Order: sequence, then C-alpha cells, then structure tokens
Amino acid sequence: MPTVTLPSKPGAPLVYELFEGDAASSLLLVCLNGLGLPQSCWRPTIELIQQSSLSPKPCILTYDRYGQGASPRDPRESWPSKESGYAHTLDDVTDDLHELLQTLLPNRCSRIVFVNNSIGAHVARRYADRYPTIVEGILFLDSNPGNVEFAVDIWPNPKDTSFDLERMAPPGVSLDAYEAAYNKLTRTFGSKVKNKEGFDRRKIRDILPDPSKPKLKGSKTSEKGPWITVAGHELEQFSKEEWETMKIPIGLAEMYTQPMWEKYNQGLCGLTDPDRAKGSLIAPKCGHFIQRDNPNFVAEQLIDLIQKVENSH
Repeated sequence: MPTVTLPSKPGAPLVYELFEGDAASSLLLVCLNGLGLPQSCWRPTIELIQQSSLSPKPCILTYDRYGQGASPRDPRESWPSKESGYAHTLDDVTDDLHELLQTLLPNRCSRIVFVNNSIGAHVARRYADRYPTIVEGILFLDSNPGNVEFAVDIWPNPKDTSFDLERMAPPGVSLDAYEAAYNKLTRTFGSKVKNKEGFDRRKIRDILPDPSKPKLKGSKTSEKGPWITVAGHELEQFSKEEWETMKIPIGLAEMYTQPMWEKYNQGLCGLTDPDRAKGSLIAPKCGHFIQRDNPNFVAEQLIDLIQKVENSH
C-alpha cells in the first residue's frame, strides 16, 4: 500500500489507500476506523460502491492511524510530555487527519463525507466541529458511546450493598458470572484502559459529553447541518458476539447496554437539522463491526447519503 509522510512527522509515513472517483464529483468519502479493525475492513463496501450505479462517484480514502494496521507507531510516544500507552488524544488524531488531507489531497478536501465505526465517530464529530461547512455528510456505524464509562455507569455494581441479583440480572446468571462480566467490561472498555494503538480516550467524555452537541454545520450556503445517518448493531448478533469473545452472559446487553446505546444513537441524530437526520437504524445481522458484518447495508446507506449531499449541493 502507498504511504504519505506528514510534514510534522517526517519519520513516520502513514499507510493509506485512495480510490479515484469520477471527474465530475468534488466529494471525498473518508473512512474512519475504530480501534478494532484496520482500513482494509472498508474494502468490501468500497467495491460495492464502485460497482453501483451511483453517479458521479466520489473519491474514497482509507488510512490506518498511527499504531494500527500497517502504519507505524506514533512518533508522539517518544515525547517527554506523553505518558506511556497514551500516544495520541482525540485532538491529536483530528490534527493528523487534517494534515493528512491537506498533504495528500489539498485540492480535494473541501467537501467531505465521513463513514465511521466505533471510536471513529468521535473523530468525525470533532473534525466537523473544528472545520465547519467542510463535512457535508456523516454515516455513524455503531458509534462508541464516549459519554459513559463501561460498565460502571451502565450496570449496577455487584459490590454495592443494594445489589440484588434476582432483580438486576437475567434469570440463570449467577453472581460470579455477573461479577466476571462487569469486571471484564470495565477492564477492557474503561476510558483509562490502554489499547494497542495508543489512543488516549481519557478526555473524550469531557470534549463530547452530549451526543447531540455541539451542533454541526455542514452547508456552505445555509445554516443547515450535515446529512447524518445513524446505524447501530442488531441486539441478537451483538449479544452473541459478546458471549463468544468475552463470555458476557446473554441477556445482560439487552438489560443494560442496549438501552444506553439506543439513547446515544438517537442523540447523534440531534447533531443536525431534523430533516437531515436518518435513524437510528438497526443494521441487519450485525454486531459491533457493521462494515465487516454487512458491507451491503453500509454501501446502501452511503449511496443514499451521498445522493442527498450531492442533490443539496
């Protein structure tokens, strides 16, 4: 895959892939990864868009952030001001994305549509807020609810004196199993927990405490916000995925995680004008990684979103 060197980090070229669009389109579709999957996960969706009747087709960019996929570790890791394991913050990632676009596509980055998964949602929101009127559309795919702590803000603490297993857990779930799940989620997804990429998530809750705010401006010619589509996972598939990968008992997601997540997704629709929001949708047969589980659904939603953006341009 090709690489691009950011002027601010000459020794660490980012790996990217660029899919050329039609000359008649000035739109750039940028795919933003979560923590779990690299840029290659978007290729099935991109192939479907390229094979579709969409016209004109936009240029499409995928890339691996520093510390993920085929890209090198973040040079910030060696900075004295950085704690070990916390290489880049949300604003660092946003700065890198902006520098990437300005370096690689200086004449093709004034009209952007983002598609993002998981933590990529925060990058899309932060970029759209910091660079108003540039981001004209966003497709959120099972966005990470960055305004809560897993699981301490969502699940009852089994160590609390008021904890009642019979009322607070699905039938058949033992106290040991509940405690193990609670601890597993906390140790895995808590904002202070380090990850392989080095993405520092500790301040995201402070930067984006409300899924509906700050309101975004996507139009260059009006006060309208961007076109937004919000999609979440299918509960049955997500619960199965949690059990297979983390041994989280079936029924706990439905009881606690799902109501919180659905509320968060509804909130994301409030980032724009009501007539420019679609969702929240349930992605059929999808767990957390919607772009992996159902690229046809993602392609359909992106084509619909791109058409809305172009028709209002």
